[in-house]
Amino acid sequence: MIVKNEERFIGTALQSVRAVLGVEDVVVVDTGSSDRTREIALENGANVFDFELVDDFSAARNFSAKMAENDWILSIDADEELTEAGLDELAEFLADKKAVGVISLFDLTNKKHSALARLYNRTSYFYEGRIHEQLRAVDGVAGLLLKDVGISMVHHGYLPEYNKIDAKLERNENLLLAELKNQPENPYLLYQLGKSYFCNDRDLLKACECFEKALNFGADVKFGYTYDLVECYGYALINTGQYEKALSLRDTYSIYYDDRAQFRFLTAHIFQNNGMFAEAVDSYESCLDADAKDKSGITSYLSYYNIGVILECAGMPDDAAAVYKSCGDYPPALARLAELGW
Repeated sequence: MIVKNEERFIGTALQSVRAVLGVEDVVVVDTGSSDRTREIALENGANVFDFELVDDFSAARNFSAKMAENDWILSIDADEELTEAGLDELAEFLADKKAVGVISLFDLTNKKHSALARLYNRTSYFYEGRIHEQLRAVDGVAGLLLKDVGISMVHHGYLPEYNKIDAKLERNENLLLAELKNQPENPYLLYQLGKSYFCNDRDLLKACECFEKALNFGADVKFGYTYDLVECYGYALINTGQYEKALSLRDTYSIYYDDRAQFRFLTAHIFQNNGMFAEAVDSYESCLDADAKDKSGITSYLSYYNIGVILECAGMPDDAAAVYKSCGDYPPALARLAELGW
């Protein structure tokens, strides 16, 4: 990992790596911490190296990989925490040095899961890009051989209570804007800039503008980030009152993503905000039927709750109450039940 002033998180991150994976070689590259980050890393058995970061995160990532004892590299951030790993699955994965491991990251800010390429062999891949760096093949072959490795993490760092968020996002925005001067039609950079504006609803109109440009400039569905782009764009459109545009977005991308519960949940919201209530209920119910259960509530209490809201607005309070009861201890559902006298 590469770090700077991460004393709040780094101990938890390093302890989780050892507890879940049992790895012995942990490399921490410090880019100028003034707090106890270095000391905490050393206390947790990490090999700490210094690196002067000059607005190029790929250079730091590649330096950290060079400092490792082995060729297989798991790249994580200091504000992330490993929660589980399938060691048998991982051992099988490591037989192919051309493969890139995809981990599951649960973001505590927006309660969303993301699939991220984080495990790679340094003889086959390296990082490229000054900000929101991406893996590239050493031999120049386009694309990555992506495989799920059964590793799960959570991300802490963008929670509102951590006051470093604005500085972090502003730093990212400045780097992205500098990159976009050279590559104004790069869809990935536009996506990442939009995500920065989207985070904690900082500037949803700017986020919409960036997301729309990214799609117009070729953010193909074969790219791993495109789904997240579409989903964030959909919610940004809803939250800025652009309901018809959100419906058009849904119609365009449903052919690619309708097998995902998260997309069907977004679809339900779009229908609901366009007054298509029967369609919205059908979409919420399809989320409840999804095979994959997630921590964010999409396949359980959130879908039940939204169905209850629609039924209540339709003048069916008893039916709504029955659905609210399926939400468990979800506070908004309990509040509605109390209001209805149940």
